[in-house]
Amino acid sequence: MAELVLALHLLIILFFIIGFPVGLAINHRGFRYFHAATLALVTLLMVLGIPCPLTVWEEVLSDTSYEGSFIAAWLRRIIYLQWFEPRHVLMADIVFAVLVFSSFVWYPVKKGR
Repeated sequence: MAELVLALHLLIILFFIIGFPVGLAINHRGFRYFHAATLALVTLLMVLGIPCPLTVWEEVLSDTSYEGSFIAAWLRRIIYLQWFEPRHVLMADIVFAVLVFSSFVWYPVKKGR
C-alpha cells in the first residue's frame, strides 16, 4: 500500500512540473489556477516545515522501511531529492513557484476560458 501512495506522490510531482508548460500551452483558466493554488499549498507547507500528508501516509504504511522494494527505494530517492540539501530543494521550489505565478503576468489567462 505504501508503494501506491509513493506512486501517487510521484504523479502529483509530475503534475506540478509538467503542468506548468501544459497550462501555458492550453491556457485554460481553471487548470492554471488549480495548478498555481496546489503549488502554493505545497510551497507553504515546505516554508512552514510541515510534512506533506502523503509523506506521512508513506511513513505510516511502510514503517519507513523500503528495503524490500527496489522500485519504492528509487521512487523515494527521486521524490525526496535525496542527493540535495533540503534548503536547496526549498529554494528550487520557491523559484519554481515564482516562475509559475509570474507567468500570470507575462502570459495572462485568456478571457472567457
